[in-house]
Amino acid sequence: MSGISWERIEPEWFFVLFAVGWFVITGLLAHFGGWASLATQFRSTEHASGERFRFVSGSMGRRVFPVSYGGCLFIVISPRGLALSILFPFRFQSPPLFIPWSQVESVEEKRVLFVPFKKIRLRRQWPIISVRGRAGRRIMEVYQGLPSKREL
Repeated sequence: MSGISWERIEPEWFFVLFAVGWFVITGLLAHFGGWASLATQFRSTEHASGERFRFVSGSMGRRVFPVSYGGCLFIVISPRGLALSILFPFRFQSPPLFIPWSQVESVEEKRVLFVPFKKIRLRRQWPIISVRGRAGRRIMEVYQGLPSKREL
């Protein structure tokens, strides 16, 4: 059986293979979770101002198999909308996003086993965004406090 003999690979190639693997995996996760899809419409080039939450846990994607972002999300909540970014090492194909409140269809409270989270559905977009902890609670508070959601 012929295959890669790890003993024959030079040590400097390990770093090249590791970097290539890292980019492939983070790129695939960005596409499977829907972050790359959202970036086509909501990519942000501006620095968001508002209430900041760092190292937030959440997920994005389809209901059956979402991509989990455990403690690596950064969220900014402003009167205009919701900014999402991800910790730098995981950012390949996942640029910062800014989602105006007018594009948010609903924010619902859900629970999986004993873990509560807020589920954010966007208008005419397939990925579902789930956010846990204080950031999720604050997103729901701000969304519920908006004037009429239909007028946004």
